[in-house]
Amino acid sequence: MSTYLYGITFADHPAEVGDLRGIGPSPAPARVLPAGDELSAVVGDVEGELRAKRRDLLAHQEILRALCDSGPTLPMRFGIVADDDTAVAHEIAAKAEVYTAVLRRVSGHVEMNVKVSHREEAVLGQILAGDEEIRNLAAGLREDAGRGEAEQVRFGELVAGRLEEREAEDADAVLGYLLPLASEHSPGPRVDGCFFNCSFLVPKEKTAEFQDAVQRLRALVEEVAEVRVQGPLPPYSFTEDQ
Repeated sequence: MSTYLYGITFADHPAEVGDLRGIGPSPAPARVLPAGDELSAVVGDVEGELRAKRRDLLAHQEILRALCDSGPTLPMRFGIVADDDTAVAHEIAAKAEVYTAVLRRVSGHVEMNVKVSHREEAVLGQILAGDEEIRNLAAGLREDAGRGEAEQVRFGELVAGRLEEREAEDADAVLGYLLPLASEHSPGPRVDGCFFNCSFLVPKEKTAEFQDAVQRLRALVEEVAEVRVQGPLPPYSFTEDQ
């Protein structure tokens, strides 16, 4: 029997997770494990090999959602397993100062993730309309489909360059629009089709205001971009480097 780690909390966290079934082939209820004077771990017993099945992923998320709703929580990614309770408690106690500082930082906050993608045809139309050089090249290529490869390459490079500039400009604009409602932000990895992928650490009392701001942003850019938001989420992006 091994110990599965869901998250780390303060010792006085009002964690009520005993009624939530955990992960694994024979799910055991989550439980609270003391880890030093100030911290606790929320763990469960697991046996055998773990696989990221939908039921287990949902169970993991549900336990973390319950914890985050009740107080500051350092969420673990799916699949963190230790030999036993002692190993978990020892590891957490050894880094107690670090974990305590992170929990204080995210206390009272949730994570909101925003992704934005351009509607390519609409953006290309705006670029062509506003750039005389690209417009003239496009007209020349339409009139003479047999023009040299160099001209075609030049046209492609110019368009790609303008698109890259537009993505950078729009990403800065989106960040500037939403950042005043967040305490921190954490740029995410590049996502296919998206020019903007960023998580925001938002005070819980500003969550509705942040969601309203996203809705206004969506309305402002709907002709040229699609805006997607996820959250409230556990603050993975602001704790996972610990």
